[in-house]
Amino acid sequence: MSKTKKFTRRQLLTGMAAAAGGAAGLGAWATFHDTAQTARQAGPGISVDGRPEPQKALMSYTSASRTGDKISMLGFGCMRYPVMPGENSPRSPNINEPSAFELVDYALAHGVNYFDTAWGYHNGASQIVTGKALKRHPRDSFYLATKMPGYLNPDLAKAKEMFATQLKNCQVEYFDYYLLHNLSLVENYKRTYEDAGVLDYLLEEKRQGRIRNLGWSFHGDKAMLEYVLSRDVDWDFAMIQVNYHDLLHELVPRPNLKKNVPEPAPAKWMLDTIAASGLPFVVMEPLLGGRLARLNGKALNILQNEQPEHTAASWAFRYVAGLPNVLTILSGMTYKEHLQDNLATFSPYIPLSDHEHTVLKKALDVFVKGNNIRCTTCGYCMPCQYGVDIPTVFKHYNDCLDDDLVPKDSRSASYDEARRGYLTSLARRIPEFRSAAHCTGCGQCLPQCPQFINIPEEMDKIAKYTEQLLRRNV
Repeated sequence: MSKTKKFTRRQLLTGMAAAAGGAAGLGAWATFHDTAQTARQAGPGISVDGRPEPQKALMSYTSASRTGDKISMLGFGCMRYPVMPGENSPRSPNINEPSAFELVDYALAHGVNYFDTAWGYHNGASQIVTGKALKRHPRDSFYLATKMPGYLNPDLAKAKEMFATQLKNCQVEYFDYYLLHNLSLVENYKRTYEDAGVLDYLLEEKRQGRIRNLGWSFHGDKAMLEYVLSRDVDWDFAMIQVNYHDLLHELVPRPNLKKNVPEPAPAKWMLDTIAASGLPFVVMEPLLGGRLARLNGKALNILQNEQPEHTAASWAFRYVAGLPNVLTILSGMTYKEHLQDNLATFSPYIPLSDHEHTVLKKALDVFVKGNNIRCTTCGYCMPCQYGVDIPTVFKHYNDCLDDDLVPKDSRSASYDEARRGYLTSLARRIPEFRSAAHCTGCGQCLPQCPQFINIPEEMDKIAKYTEQLLRRNV
């Protein structure tokens, strides 16, 4: 293996203590970014959809890379490309290539230069489409990242085949950033990367120049993170889930993690441990699967009263961009308006002030104490074989909560007005045959939900509540 920097448990704990002491105030954390001084003096570009179009010269770049790469603070996550009309899942391999190419071209034209794909994204089609899209641009105009799917437990021969396929599909001769995908448990890591020799093979690919930076993405427990950092390997970077909800409230693991990792590493501990290691890191899930881009109305009002022109997503991005040693922040952008909004946030990046940190924490407190169903209307649960419009049912209920149209007691002064508003809105938005009452509780939607919502249980509650309103029995 290569010459390395090894971290003992004592060194990690010592470094964590130092990091925690330096992070007493989040607003005081150092920001690792380079923005041209002239950028802030530049005027806005042409208007797009009524908003100023970000200019490439305004994009902020990080300087945390160990190979000296200047990487755009906004990274393009290639896991949510637009799919062809009629597709039932946003993860479909049937990607709308012209629309995907348009997004990639627009991102590059406005300063984004980091693109992150993986073996499993869009059931394998993401790497192919990403390769096609980027092949139309100079190789030195972008940094490309992909991952070894260790979760598939490949032996050495299979891993070599996979790597060769990735180079072919992405139409490149080398990867700028390559990751061991989804490190979760120590025994799994040992079996694939140490016992099967896959790590030694990837290190050799790095020596041969087909990998410029070698790192890993993490979805595991404390033991896994401590173990991988203690290995005799000169890691170049890491990739972790970071967002203000996980750090200031509680960790929400990615879909299906808990069944494989019973006790995921706490978010703050994980961040401090990475900081102590000195590794630059890529941020994934800055919006918590889209949840932080779709706050409930009361929380969103707090943010918009402070900054009316800024979206909830921009607050979330600015928060994580202020953390130390960030390499780039990934966002999966299906629609051009999402890309434009994210570009505006980083063109240029302006750190949250201490006051804005306080405002964000206030909005978070309102958000987590609300009774809203944590649906982001992503549509992964659709279609329902029984015709229920799951996202719209949840959105209607959440909107009524935000507008105080969910009466708790018929004795309240506003009961009749709230009841009438709830039922009138329901009749306008959701046909009866697509309502919650038609949920059979089959559970087919459960594995698809990124937010761990017990959809049948919530549908049952909404159906019973609606029936009570119809009968005036609440």
